[in-house]
Amino acid sequence: MFRWFRHLLPREERFFEMFARHADTILRGAEELRSMLEGGSAVQRHYPNVLAAEDEADAITREVVQAVRRTFVTPFDRGDIQGLISRMDDTLDQMKKAAKAIVQFETTQFDPELQRMG
Repeated sequence: MFRWFRHLLPREERFFEMFARHADTILRGAEELRSMLEGGSAVQRHYPNVLAAEDEADAITREVVQAVRRTFVTPFDRGDIQGLISRMDDTLDQMKKAAKAIVQFETTQFDPELQRMG
């Protein structure tokens, strides 16, 4: 009876699925950054993968922000959703900065302590 009414409401976005995809991207970026710490040729081999993970995270962040704008009722506060995805994205931004510094300073050898931390 109210089927027509459902068509008037904006479709429900899958925020938690987007958060999970972003978390997977963070994990992949962290693994690639850790692999860079092996040193030698691993630095240049894994650097593009860190950049790709950061680009993918940025795309997911944009997707979440757009979904917040077009969703009538969100699962929790809009500001909290945007804050969470922003902090998640900041994580990969910092990984990208670290990877970029490693490449810019042409670092190919790392202390064993740093490698263990990774």
